[in-house]
Amino acid sequence: MDVGASLFLLGSSAVAVWFIFVRRVTGGPTKFQRRKTGKADPAAGYGLKPAKLPPVTGFPLKILTTLINSVFGTKILIPHAYKTSNGNLLRKIVIPEDPTMYPIMPFDGPSMPLGSKSSTDLTDLTRPRTKAQDDFHHWEVADFIQAYTSETMTPTEVAERAIKAIQDSERSKPPLRAIVQYDVAEIRKMAAASTERYRKNAPLSPLDGVPVCIKEELAVVPYYHRSGTDCLGCDTPASVDSTVAAKLREAGAVILGTANMHELGMGVTGCNPNKLHGTAKNPYNPQYFTGGSSSGSASAVGAGICPIAIGTDAGGSIRIPAALCGVVGLKGTFGRVSDHGGKLPDTPCECASILHVGPIAASVRDAAIAFALTAGPDPKYPHGLNQPIIDFENLDNTNLTGIRVGVDWRYLRHSSNCIVAACEKAIEHLERCGADIVDVQIPELEEARIAHTCIVITEMATALAESFSTMYNKLTLPTRGLLAMRETIPAYDYIQAMKQRTRTMNFLKEIFNKVDVIITPGTGALAPRTSLGALTYGRTPDTQDSAIMRFMFLGNLAGIPGITVPIGYSSSNNLPMSLQVQAGWWQESVMLRVAHAVERGTKHAKPQVHFSLLG
Repeated sequence: MDVGASLFLLGSSAVAVWFIFVRRVTGGPTKFQRRKTGKADPAAGYGLKPAKLPPVTGFPLKILTTLINSVFGTKILIPHAYKTSNGNLLRKIVIPEDPTMYPIMPFDGPSMPLGSKSSTDLTDLTRPRTKAQDDFHHWEVADFIQAYTSETMTPTEVAERAIKAIQDSERSKPPLRAIVQYDVAEIRKMAAASTERYRKNAPLSPLDGVPVCIKEELAVVPYYHRSGTDCLGCDTPASVDSTVAAKLREAGAVILGTANMHELGMGVTGCNPNKLHGTAKNPYNPQYFTGGSSSGSASAVGAGICPIAIGTDAGGSIRIPAALCGVVGLKGTFGRVSDHGGKLPDTPCECASILHVGPIAASVRDAAIAFALTAGPDPKYPHGLNQPIIDFENLDNTNLTGIRVGVDWRYLRHSSNCIVAACEKAIEHLERCGADIVDVQIPELEEARIAHTCIVITEMATALAESFSTMYNKLTLPTRGLLAMRETIPAYDYIQAMKQRTRTMNFLKEIFNKVDVIITPGTGALAPRTSLGALTYGRTPDTQDSAIMRFMFLGNLAGIPGITVPIGYSSSNNLPMSLQVQAGWWQESVMLRVAHAVERGTKHAKPQVHFSLLG
């Protein structure tokens, strides 16, 4: 070897040693942004970035999932995608606030006694109301009560119609796939007991005899607790009800079965290619997705199979499918409704600090009734042990004089043109009802979005680590890809996200000192169209998915209540559009009152797939 070659080899070796063993790669020079406690940068501007994610489905999704879960994927592909989607934003910020692990807000006034049932007077909400002859409406709880008390129909007769509706929905082309587990004998048994109570004039509650269904994520006897999978919770049926199922059973509701969902709740479309489930279809147009993850719950209510269904919401999973299926979705303050029985056996809660349980309903009144009868402190659920008394007095009053409605116009107009136009029309209606429209600006929306994403992925991946390891080949392709992202998010990001939660909660607290509610669109885009590739293999989250959940993350990150309510239909394909109303912590009453006023100003259209249980 000549001298030149020796020198080159020596030099190359020295450079390699320097790069591998000497060069600093941890915490390299970065321009950090310093934040002041409780103060947003007035020059920051709007800031919320639209995601640019290509749609991947069909066989290419199988290739992508394999790559993501390889060394190349976990070390190069996922970190690059996380960075380009602004996922490392919080790493460049010095946040002085302490982290908030759970978004629980103190309150003034008396607390509900532990384990108590709601004492809220629901009389006004169960009186039938006059409806325009030319306006379609879903049958509501008040209609069922009137039928039962007038002896026009019995719970048993309604239950038989509901059973036939489920069976007919499965024979339709394509199958609706709203309710994926039901037991005819169980339904008839509950309905017969309710019929006897009405015969004796002794109903248990306004929901006695009313058909309901419950998302498969929540344990319901005697059904399998599968959470949308083909591999988890499939061995033994549930032997103990979740708290929300137990409360509905105690109220005399007729539980029709468990509703379909996006696998493990990990998606906003409701697309589930599992053989035991299939994808729930949108009753307004079965060629479009329902939204997720509580897809079957929204589909069942939208199709008229039941007026109330229960869902869960960690990133819009109640409000999104309700919005896309033309019905009402309510997520209360964090902790209001117990999530006990919501996790899979022997696993932690998937998203403990952001998950909410709540109703999807035919109307705002029905959502309020279901919420009142399922909310309240539960000894088995620590996050909701201390909560104020629920009061829905005045909910039916559509005179909103003195109610301050906040609108961040930059945020609201970050939507499809048809949705913006429908929201503006709804806001004009609120003004005619007497509401004061107040301009607000919600600070650090992009930071809040990233914080929410980080918390969702970290908590879910942690809870499902064992399942991901042992059941990898049995999970759907999109779920494998999303769970692989846990390799990218360090504990540093998670703590930063919790600190951003503190800031976001404080910002919202200041805003709710100035307004009673905040108005946004329900979703930033219409329901996506299904495709053969997606129905067969699943689909990755894409740009449209990002728009669909654009207005959801604040409610989960900060724990404030929110409700989506229909406001019209697109002119091109008659797909539902929705408005979201959010209020301060524990202020569900004013939120529902505003949502009810919006609802009364909207003309409703009949879905393509619809079953009438009373007509």
